[in-house]
Amino acid sequence: MKIDLNKKSSELSVIKIEISLKDYQDKVQNILNDYRKKANIPGFRKGFVPMGMIKKQYELPVKVDEINKLVQNELSKYITENKLSIIGSPIPSENDNINWNDEKINLNFDIATKPTFKISFKQKEPIIYHSITADKSMVDNQVEAYQNQYGKLITVKEIKDDTNIIGVFNCEKLDHTKEANFKSNKISKSTFKKYFLNAKVGDNIELNPSKIFKTEDDLSKISGLEKDKLSEIDTIGFKINELNKNKKAKADKDFFKKVYPKETPKNITDFKSKIKEDIEKQFANQSDQKFLNDVTDSFIKNTKISLPKDFLKRLMKLNSKDEISDEDLEKEYLNSENGIKYQLIEEKLIIENDIQINSESIKEFATKMIKNQMAAYGQNNPDDNELNSILTRILSNQDEVKRISNQIISEKLLVIYKEKVNIKNKSVSYEEYIEIAYKKNN
Repeated sequence: MKIDLNKKSSELSVIKIEISLKDYQDKVQNILNDYRKKANIPGFRKGFVPMGMIKKQYELPVKVDEINKLVQNELSKYITENKLSIIGSPIPSENDNINWNDEKINLNFDIATKPTFKISFKQKEPIIYHSITADKSMVDNQVEAYQNQYGKLITVKEIKDDTNIIGVFNCEKLDHTKEANFKSNKISKSTFKKYFLNAKVGDNIELNPSKIFKTEDDLSKISGLEKDKLSEIDTIGFKINELNKNKKAKADKDFFKKVYPKETPKNITDFKSKIKEDIEKQFANQSDQKFLNDVTDSFIKNTKISLPKDFLKRLMKLNSKDEISDEDLEKEYLNSENGIKYQLIEEKLIIENDIQINSESIKEFATKMIKNQMAAYGQNNPDDNELNSILTRILSNQDEVKRISNQIISEKLLVIYKEKVNIKNKSVSYEEYIEIAYKKNN
């Protein structure tokens, strides 16, 4: 086998492959011999079919298949060994007339060299980093949420807007019983005024099921009644077993210590400052992601990259599962152009900044991710066996591994961007941030 590289232009080259009979003959013959052993043809015993008949039926497709396998393997090896930096993959040259019956087969493949370009971190216009600030209402709402969380339930005699009602729904006709615990503010205004306003523990109330709650979803979730059963009954019973409400925790030192046991605030002002800081830390991920996207857009816009358009369109057409018109092909290319450019930019950044991704870094990132997710559900000290079981499942999924690898790259690029890119910090409220991000996406 002979392989040569002919340069057509600064962007395009042709890999010429000459395949001789000895390169594929043995493999083709072995496959044909195997076909002969297994062939079931009327008039011949199994294994005794004449080789001429086998060759007439199978030799050409087997030969083509083996040559294609050989070519793909040798192409990949040649590109790797010669360190050819190509974009996309090799595609068969146009107007190649191949006679598969010849002993020597000549195949030509077009390749496109990755374009050379420079990335400038110092753009004419600075990239705005939107720092999201927590306003007073956000902080006050979080204070109230903590007070409710660390508060206590107290028994009450009257039903008001903030009362927890505990009882049992019962319908003999449907043989249906369900324990329920719900807030009084979920009850419809008319039902509350007529049946619950003066009700007390121990009361049995007969209710119109379709009018109990403000929404049909609450009816199904709380009473357990399916919507299609409503037409079968006029009333459903409910017995009140308990009434209570949540008494908010007092904003004192004991309360502060429960929320922040390691760094206990001294007073309500310090407590609110800590909450504000925590909220803004949570917003930081959104600010970082927008900054990352904006730097990406800036690089694509300001980095001069000459793409081999015709080659890439041919590659897209070749890889398309369905027939594609020239008009649709042009649209597909234009939609893909920026993505292709950024793939080249990202690859260059990874190489130039020596960004390394290995199994250990992926495992470390995945472990941290799992712990954070479990902590969000109150599991701050997960069992090692459970943690390892989840980790093994994630790392066995190649799509998950690829997603994690991309996240690690993004994090490392973010650090580089913050060090090298010309940044202008701007404080915005969450509402302003949403408006900016929504406007950009549309």
